[in-house]
Amino acid sequence: MIRTSPHARRRLARPTAGSATLLALALVTPHAVAEVISDGPPEPGFEVTEEVLSDSITRFDAAESITRFDATESITSLGGTDTDTEEDVIVLETDILFASNAWDLPAPAASKIVELAAEVPEGATVQVGGHTDSRPVDRSQYDFDNQQLSEHRAQAVADALAAERPDLALEVEGFGDEQPAVSEDPDDASTYAANRRVELRYGG
Repeated sequence: MIRTSPHARRRLARPTAGSATLLALALVTPHAVAEVISDGPPEPGFEVTEEVLSDSITRFDAAESITRFDATESITSLGGTDTDTEEDVIVLETDILFASNAWDLPAPAASKIVELAAEVPEGATVQVGGHTDSRPVDRSQYDFDNQQLSEHRAQAVADALAAERPDLALEVEGFGDEQPAVSEDPDDASTYAANRRVELRYGG
């Protein structure tokens, strides 16, 4: 957050004959000090290139990123459904995929997503989840909120996948800012960027 304080003190020396004119001008000249208030680090907008897209995608190997717990030690009672939580996750940074507060997916970004999906097994179920940071959308400029933004972005990614991989079963959901990937720090813009993402989860 950037703030310009309007309360900076100014010392005035006793005017002399040589400084009387300057002092008079200073007294009649209005001073406007604008206070700039930012809601947080803004979403950057820039041209999407293949290199930028490649740098924006993070892959997680379930074997390395998931900690397993022994149910007999950590859970008192289990339900009747036997599930396996192991899955692969592809994280797409929305700052790279989309313009600020938008969900139109550029052709290069769509192509890159489809390229990544080539490794998804045929007939797999893919959960497409949209996420935002905690900064609210400026409703004076836009007629949607973070929840709707996350839903639209998740749907845009799902549409790109469906166009080339009709064999996949896509489950699309937006989570708004309810599931942050990291704790946000007002002094670190990257923490906000990390939470603006679309996740592809499959396997398990």
